[in-house]
Amino acid sequence: MVILFSRSTMPETILVTGATSFIAGHIIKLLLEKDYNIRGTVRSQEKEALVLETIPENLRHRLSFVHVADIAVDSFDEAVQGVHGIIHVASPFHFKVTNPEKDLLLPAINGTESVLKAAHKYNTTHNDETNRIKRIVITSSFAAVVDGDKGLRPGYVYTEKDWSPLTYEEAATTTDNPAKVYRASKTLAEKAAWDFIEKQQPTFTIATICEPMVFGPRADNLKSLKDLNTSNAGIWTLVTSGSDATIPASRMPWEIDVRDVAFAHVAALEHETKTNERYVIAAQSYSNQEIVDIVHASTKIPSNIKDNAPRGIPGQRMEDHYQIDSTKAQKELGVNYIPLKTTIEDLILQLVDVQNRSQ
Repeated sequence: MVILFSRSTMPETILVTGATSFIAGHIIKLLLEKDYNIRGTVRSQEKEALVLETIPENLRHRLSFVHVADIAVDSFDEAVQGVHGIIHVASPFHFKVTNPEKDLLLPAINGTESVLKAAHKYNTTHNDETNRIKRIVITSSFAAVVDGDKGLRPGYVYTEKDWSPLTYEEAATTTDNPAKVYRASKTLAEKAAWDFIEKQQPTFTIATICEPMVFGPRADNLKSLKDLNTSNAGIWTLVTSGSDATIPASRMPWEIDVRDVAFAHVAALEHETKTNERYVIAAQSYSNQEIVDIVHASTKIPSNIKDNAPRGIPGQRMEDHYQIDSTKAQKELGVNYIPLKTTIEDLILQLVDVQNRSQ
């Protein structure tokens, strides 16, 4: 059963960090639909303008911004003033790693700790509970759950109890495996959050959301395919790689639509509970072969895209692999999953439109 805050007690202003990000764009859209006011953190005035571009003019007054240029070192003290809840999305996701600590580890870990410290500091100066921050939702990742060294691990079922065993020392000295460094950054950032809760015992509660590969259309005004986020860029590269191209193995054999990820964040924010919770969310297992099969079978995707998409071995499925149990999120948050076919069609159609407009 999902119990949400009643309108009389629903938080009025929500801080969304990393407001220009793929996931945050959909979170902001959903929060606006639910009549929240939003404060977003962005790196600059230019980034602020990018967020506003996609917001209807009659709703723009409900957004405010605070500039946080570097989440690894900058404070969130100003950003948390007057907010009732926080959705902390800001964290790097890319594989262009030259310095593991600077590029991924410190921004993820320090950014999470900084948000929690600022919220705790704010709450300690406000005795009136109506003016306190009540709930913080943190975008973690299934990367913080899975043990990558165990591979596909057929027969195993991952749940909220599982943790990646990666350490800071191991990640900081890894120079040839950016995916491993990324997994460590998400693991250590989430662990830092739980350590903070245990040691500081703040008046707010937290929920962490652990999602696998996230695909789907963007909520912002994407102007160029060069600006694609990492996961969607991988889909576009696959689909446009040529009819004779080899289909690569999937990096992670589970996926979820970005709109479901946004729903889970907002539901976790609103979920009326005095406990701290961890949620693993995943829609279904998939393979890159299944994605190109969807493209070729679709009646919506243009023929020129199909002609340039690899065919591989139609109908072939990947070998047995681990399962993910996401029933907790389904029961407590009411998460329902968008089918992969819908996700891929909606994404490709959006990217085709971007491509056509840029020509």
